[in-house]
Amino acid sequence: MALAIALAACGTGDRATTTRPAIIMDVAAVNALVPPGLQAGLVFEQRNVVIEHNRHEVTYTLVAPRGWAQDGKLFAQLRPPGRSSAPRLEIGSNCDGRCTAKPWEAVADRVHFAPRARGKVARDDRAPGRRTMIAAVARDGARTTDVVVAWWSDGDKAYHSCTVTLDDALKDAAPAFAKACQAVAIEGAD
Repeated sequence: MALAIALAACGTGDRATTTRPAIIMDVAAVNALVPPGLQAGLVFEQRNVVIEHNRHEVTYTLVAPRGWAQDGKLFAQLRPPGRSSAPRLEIGSNCDGRCTAKPWEAVADRVHFAPRARGKVARDDRAPGRRTMIAAVARDGARTTDVVVAWWSDGDKAYHSCTVTLDDALKDAAPAFAKACQAVAIEGAD
């Protein structure tokens, strides 16, 4: 069932409050993209991930794998139980230095996309204020499949990203993770 949630990015504090159009979180559509061989162990659900940032609480609402746990209150990172590296899902904002308005498309490219573009890119979709990439990446002698969705608005003091690192066992689920990362609601000053 699709659920519309208003996205309030960059709440109080150093960043201006901005109201975004309603977004749609479609859990069924994300689960439909999970390959049949992975459906028994990978089921997505809508959930909240809460962090404590600069004495403020930030809540990210998204579609994420059931059973993946947050490993602390400082970062919005989810991992399957007992895993310390891949797979993992991370959500957050990035100022790339001082939190002032910047050309976020160029910053996101440099920080998130250009390093992954050196790998084998399976998908690279660009739209105004948003980019999505799925790429196979070699990192420390291991290969992962990375999913990155970044979004921004001109004049904002940061941009946001949802980044997923998948091991070989889950790499075929990259389209499901990309769909999940398309709709993230943020409440609070991230």
